[in-house]
Amino acid sequence: KEMGKAGVAFSALIDIGRIGLSVYSLYVKSMLGSSPGYKAHCDISSYITCSKTFNSSYGTGFGLIGPLLGEDHILNQDNGVYGIIFFLMHFLLVCFAASKLGFCLRLLNSLALAAGSLWLAYILFYVLKHACIVCIAIYGLNLLALLLDICQLRCHSAKQKQRVARAEKKKKK
Repeated sequence: KEMGKAGVAFSALIDIGRIGLSVYSLYVKSMLGSSPGYKAHCDISSYITCSKTFNSSYGTGFGLIGPLLGEDHILNQDNGVYGIIFFLMHFLLVCFAASKLGFCLRLLNSLALAAGSLWLAYILFYVLKHACIVCIAIYGLNLLALLLDICQLRCHSAKQKQRVARAEKKKKK
């Protein structure tokens, strides 16, 4: 039972970290737009730079929504906005949905984030050809959250099976 609480706490910390990194990405993008000469802390070199990533066409709507729906479409938001939404949903599921459905929704959320991370990592390394430490940290936390969700769902399912087996055993007595 304590491991379950530790897993919830660890999941919540991962989500808080991901939300924080997403907020930071929005802050950097805002500062780049409003303060000429602003240098973000995550800009280490010409290759390791978050500013170029956040300001690229792929930093908004994953580089997909603008071309499909138009640059001014309401869904064409900075990727950090989508991150905050998905990470907040995951956080709420971690904190308030301990049912099998809650675990399944968390897993679906994490799978969607993993797919998005794969897409954005491909764009980062093979299209933009640079590294973004904020992005890479988010990808790593997304992978960690996915693995944790898989483990927690399996543990929850195993506990459910044990409860059913105990209930059936009591009925037989």
